[in-house]
Amino acid sequence: MKKILSSLAVLLCAFGLVSAQDYNCFSVIAGRNATVDGSVLMAHNEDDHGEQMLNIYVVPESEKNLRYIWCEFPGMEVADVFMNQYGVSVASNGCPSREDKGELTGDGVLYEIRTSIARYARTAREAVVLVGTMVETFGYRGSGRSYIVADPTEGWVISVVKGKHWVAQRVPDDKVMTIPNYYVIGYVDLEDEENFAGSEDIVDYAIARGWYDPAKDGAFSFAKAYASPKSLASDNNQSRHREAWDYFFGMEHPGEFASTPRKKVSLRDMMNVLSLHEPLDAEGHLVNSICNDNTVLSTIFQLRPWMDFDLGCVMWNAMGHPCCQTFVPWYAGITQAPEGLGRFKTWQEAEKKHMTDAKDKRKNYPDHFYWKFADNWDPTRDPSAEQREILRERKKFEKETPRDYNAFIRKFY
Repeated sequence: MKKILSSLAVLLCAFGLVSAQDYNCFSVIAGRNATVDGSVLMAHNEDDHGEQMLNIYVVPESEKNLRYIWCEFPGMEVADVFMNQYGVSVASNGCPSREDKGELTGDGVLYEIRTSIARYARTAREAVVLVGTMVETFGYRGSGRSYIVADPTEGWVISVVKGKHWVAQRVPDDKVMTIPNYYVIGYVDLEDEENFAGSEDIVDYAIARGWYDPAKDGAFSFAKAYASPKSLASDNNQSRHREAWDYFFGMEHPGEFASTPRKKVSLRDMMNVLSLHEPLDAEGHLVNSICNDNTVLSTIFQLRPWMDFDLGCVMWNAMGHPCCQTFVPWYAGITQAPEGLGRFKTWQEAEKKHMTDAKDKRKNYPDHFYWKFADNWDPTRDPSAEQREILRERKKFEKETPRDYNAFIRKFY
């Protein structure tokens, strides 16, 4: 592993690296033997505060990078979602750590992690090594984060901590992993290179910082040692996690990193889970829910190993709340995004201005396509009679058991 990391460090420096806030997100990975069709399924709700504007570009293959689909949120370092020509897909969840030091070389890395995966990784396992290289070489400048990556063969969770510590675990082929905004990797065995990777001193450093006492705490758990205690105790995190556990496993807590689902998981199951929410609060807002007021993009990666990458790897996007938007397929073989889905005509301009042209987006781009989607599910922006009626009916509906979300969506949308 060290030789591979060193080689990739040289490669990354040759390509050149340029130098957040954590928001609520939710992700799921289902191994290929846990799904109905034998695909690896990875699902993600991107939840962000403030004014967000989705743009979609297709970056062509070149001598410097692979071809990839880029779902861009201007000004955001932690929100963009990618899938490249080999089906390697990446999204992330903010996972605050307890690290209050953290060694950095220069400015460290953050946004560069997901863009580098899209540009260079031909498999999810390569993405793991790539992230490890970047973190150990430059250091991660955020508090903490878990990157979920997948390809048509397997899925991984890569958890990074401020500074130069990280760990990764492979999702077993017959199991499902769910993650809110806290670390979910517990047991770590770096000798098992088929299923784990990470910093060699991941345990020793935790002991030195007083986060783990072998005599008192028993077996080492990365999550318990490195996570912010506040994130682990968060009602928001726990309630969303319970929603997914109940759906997939029929239990409040599966008790481990990943568990065997009570039935094979389908694409529709992923859509249903991303659409789950608890009853509205007194003001009509979605809180403590997988689908919530801050959900700005819902994505499912369907990665089928028995087909060519171009057709077998699909990114399904619902542009806004998945409970009331249609999931549209984007195939890995696409070479150009439809006109009008980006605020600029070229991806180069979008990349150049990603961090600099990010304020007053609705004011500066009033005709952008995304506002039509945003206004459809934002009752605070357009409190029309029709939307108020939908909210009233949805509130009543969400108290019912069982809930048939598909029937509800068909009725109102």
